[in-house]
Amino acid sequence: MTMFMVRGVITALITPFTENFDICVECLKEMLEFQVENEIAGIFLSGTYGEGVITPLHSREKLFAKAIEYAPSKTMLLPHIGGVDVESIVKLAKLAKDLGYPAVSIVGPIYHAPTKKGLAKFYSYIASKTDIPIIIYNNKGRQGYNITPDDYEALTKEVPSIMGIKDTSYDVEQLLELVKRFSSSHFIASGGDNLMYYTFAVGAHAHICGISNVFPEIAVGIYKAVKEGDYAKALELQYKILLVRRTIRKYNVESQEVLRAMLNIRGIKSGYPPIQLAFEFTQQQVNELKYLVETFSRP
Repeated sequence: MTMFMVRGVITALITPFTENFDICVECLKEMLEFQVENEIAGIFLSGTYGEGVITPLHSREKLFAKAIEYAPSKTMLLPHIGGVDVESIVKLAKLAKDLGYPAVSIVGPIYHAPTKKGLAKFYSYIASKTDIPIIIYNNKGRQGYNITPDDYEALTKEVPSIMGIKDTSYDVEQLLELVKRFSSSHFIASGGDNLMYYTFAVGAHAHICGISNVFPEIAVGIYKAVKEGDYAKALELQYKILLVRRTIRKYNVESQEVLRAMLNIRGIKSGYPPIQLAFEFTQQQVNELKYLVETFSRP
């Protein structure tokens, strides 16, 4: 089984919905083109920013089919197939394999916290149904528990098709340990845009980024600056990420919906939010977001 590998910035793409919760295929094509034009190395589909867990199964299937059709071959696509029930996860895993995806990402079981044995059986069962490589998505906040480096090692011994981890623990010590122990043989990526500079400074392969939906130039700039040893520039760009995050946190809605609004302001159609996250911005808020887009999208 070939190891999954991509280096650089992977955008955790917002899913563009129509009003009836279908996929806006025109929006998706436009969003993918925008990312590729700005040198994004990969796309993470249907994750937290893509609202995959609350997306209907048929819509996720359509998203995966259209994304692999529209994205150029040089862009690595990683579909997140995690969800509430294991049979739907298996169905998406089989679809991803059939469509030609190189790997799938699966968040740990949600709502009901698994035992250590149950966590291993969960990934082992999915792996037994398809031979596609698995990237664990450790989202400590959403899962309600952490998958530690020791847990990860145990899982890889139990399930050989596990070939990497996206660590969204926001724990810099944990990320460093994952890099030191596993990066020579496994794909190591981080989430949490406040840690992008740190991700690349410690040698993780990739950062899976939400803010790059709107500002791919900043995210790619951090990666390039660290790679070139220009740490002052990388830190300056990381500070811009901090300022964007501060604005996003001011609104009483999840981050991806603020980014969706900013994408539209930037002229990239990003569709509608899911009904659970419908939000109406005031004119003052729209003006604030316009200023942010105009300020941080400049070269």
